[in-house]
Amino acid sequence: MPVRTATPPATDVVGLALEVLAAQGLNRPAANAALVSMAKERGVSVARCAALVVAAVDGRVG
Repeated sequence: MPVRTATPPATDVVGLALEVLAAQGLNRPAANAALVSMAKERGVSVARCAALVVAAVDGRVG
């Protein structure tokens, strides 16, 4: 059974989400704008949206 680690601080999650978006071909400012836009679209904070992006890449749901 895999060991679950504690949730990283919000700034780390945002940084990880920006790295994920950068891996998709976006430069840093574009990745940040995309993350902010996705958060507004979903009505959640940028940190929460970033956590969802990271969880999706990590294979977790929720």
